[in-house]
Amino acid sequence: MSVINGVERYPSLGLKVVVVGAGVGGLMAALECWRKGCDVIVLERANEISVLGNLTSKRPESHRDDSNFTPGDYFTIPPSGVTTLKYYPTMHADYHKDVYDCSISIWRPNGTCVKRTFPEWVREGRENTAAPDVKISFIKRRPVYTNMLLDQCVRLGIPVHFGQKADKVTESDSGVVIETKTGEKYEADVCLSGDGIGSGFTPDICNAPVLESGYAAARAAFPRDVIKKGSPAEELLKTVDEQPEFRTYLGDDLHLILFLTKDWSDGNAAESWHNLRDPEVCIKQLYEKADNWDPAVIDFFQQIPEKIVDWGLRWRDPVEQWTSNGGRIAKLGDAAHAFLPTAGNGAVQACEDAVTIGECLRLGGKENAPWATKVYNKLRFQRTSILQQSGFINREELHHADLNAIEANPDVKDIGFFKGGKWVWAHNPETYATEKYDECLSHLQKGTPFVNTNLPPGHMYNPWTMASENERMAAQLPSNLKTNGYWGV
Repeated sequence: MSVINGVERYPSLGLKVVVVGAGVGGLMAALECWRKGCDVIVLERANEISVLGNLTSKRPESHRDDSNFTPGDYFTIPPSGVTTLKYYPTMHADYHKDVYDCSISIWRPNGTCVKRTFPEWVREGRENTAAPDVKISFIKRRPVYTNMLLDQCVRLGIPVHFGQKADKVTESDSGVVIETKTGEKYEADVCLSGDGIGSGFTPDICNAPVLESGYAAARAAFPRDVIKKGSPAEELLKTVDEQPEFRTYLGDDLHLILFLTKDWSDGNAAESWHNLRDPEVCIKQLYEKADNWDPAVIDFFQQIPEKIVDWGLRWRDPVEQWTSNGGRIAKLGDAAHAFLPTAGNGAVQACEDAVTIGECLRLGGKENAPWATKVYNKLRFQRTSILQQSGFINREELHHADLNAIEANPDVKDIGFFKGGKWVWAHNPETYATEKYDECLSHLQKGTPFVNTNLPPGHMYNPWTMASENERMAAQLPSNLKTNGYWGV
């Protein structure tokens, strides 16, 4: 093995990989494929990291000063998404510079706390997670996390080409050629497409239509010093220096999250979004769902210093095939599986994809790379599909919660994204790929039996769609998803 920046790299496979898309999944895939011995190039259509974690202008090679960087949105990456962080010593240290060890809580609109706890993996102890070496931050700022990955790529010498929009990919028995909008051509053995839900780069793979989910999220972020001293809203911040808070207020067919920290508040900055709303519009909608809101919450909204992003949530039904028929093109992240925010799993599953494809390519090598992508696909689909479905169930549970039952029995009553299960956060995707690769390959090549075990123990997978979930909810039928197999800790 060779060592660069403290990272031990496996012997070269002589296998060239082009990653399309420099989001969390794409950059993590670049790092993992490089670590496993692949030669990697990343193509990104935009030009820099924006406040939303996308890349929109050319980024300097030197480490960027983050002090004046506007925050983008936040996501959750539980332990299963950072199992390989330990192999990147500098990045491991960078991760721990920005840790939000949050309490998570459920509140009535009137300001009464119904339940306060910590994420499941915190309650169970770090030694029981998939990443015992990492002090997990319940929430991460997307641009900070993306920059962390990008900085590691720069340190390792992985080329990341900005302003290069992949326009066409041609597959042959021996490899792929990726052509960009400006006419550049890149030859590789494998192309990994991580360019998001709306990607048209590989129209023949995961080609279910992108749909409007019918749901929307209103989001805003701003520094805490915007809140006026002595105002009702300041009461919400009185303990965040010692303990950041992830508050979820539950009303009738509504949930409101306030992420309160010593530096930033919850959500997305407006940036270049066009679909914006005045805070007063959101306040009106809050009162439509409940008439007894805590004055501190309403005051908090009134002090938001900018318009609020009205973010319509888009959706693509689960598609089982993420790879081309020839196996030299594979999708990952949102390009393969779209998540509603209430699933709490979009970013972490992109990271799990990245770790899995890196290990599968190492085990398959250059000669069997097309089979390696198909093994990766088989290992990942059912797990992500179940978690995609949980986004609908979590939303339903949050929007129709029995707060009296939760208040009466807070130690055992968990709903929504407060309940995930050990099968989610104790999973190690690298170990799983190593252990299951040969068995899964035999299944694909010879038809021998194979059953995924990265699901809730005892779970029987059932195909589903957004339409089937909407029909179930319209008929007021309960879901059996979280009773299908063991979802406990």
